[in-house]
Amino acid sequence: MLLGYLLKRLTRDVQKIPSISTETSHLSIKIHSPEPTIAEETAQLLPVVTVDHLSPTTSDQAHTSVLKIVEDKFMINVSMLQDELQNFVSGTSDIQGAALVSPDGLALASVLPGGMDEERTAAMSASMLSLGERIGRELVRGNVERIVVEGEKGYGVLVGCGSDAVLLVLAGAGVKQGLLFLEVKRAVSRIAPLLA
Repeated sequence: MLLGYLLKRLTRDVQKIPSISTETSHLSIKIHSPEPTIAEETAQLLPVVTVDHLSPTTSDQAHTSVLKIVEDKFMINVSMLQDELQNFVSGTSDIQGAALVSPDGLALASVLPGGMDEERTAAMSASMLSLGERIGRELVRGNVERIVVEGEKGYGVLVGCGSDAVLLVLAGAGVKQGLLFLEVKRAVSRIAPLLA
C-alpha cells in the first residue's frame, strides 16, 4: 500500500514537469494537473494508514526474516553453550558443576548440582568477580586471571570467558589444582568462540 502511494506520488510529480512548446519561439510552461491541497493529500493517505487495510509489506517480511535469523542464531549458541558445559562437567573427573554467567549476574548456561539455585549462583559469581577485580586493583596485582574459593568440600573457580561472560567451575576436594586449572583453561578456549 505504501508502494502504491509512492507510485501515485511519483506519477503526479512527473506530470508536473514543465514541457517546452515548439510552436513559437517563446518557452511556455504547461502544467498538466493542479497542485493538490493538503486535504486532498491527507484523503489519499487515509486508506494506507488505517488498521483495517494494513498488510505485511515486503520490507516488513524482510525485517521479520532478519529477526528470525538472529533469534535462531542466538538459540543455537545457547544450545551449544549448554552442550559444551554438559560435556565439560560429565567428561572431566572431579568437576561437579559449571555455570556461564554474564557480567551482570545473569545465567547464560549452567550444569549445576541438584539443590543449587541457578539465579542465586549467577548473581554471587558476578559479585565475586567484581569484588576480586577491585581487590586486584587495590593490591596492585594487575588483571585478575582467576578467583579461587577453597573449602573443605572442594573448590569454586571463577575465570573470565571473554568480555561477555564469566565461567564458574565447581570441583571436588580430591581434584589436583594444576589439572583443574588446565581443564578450565581448555573449557574457556572452547566456550569463548561460541560467545562471539
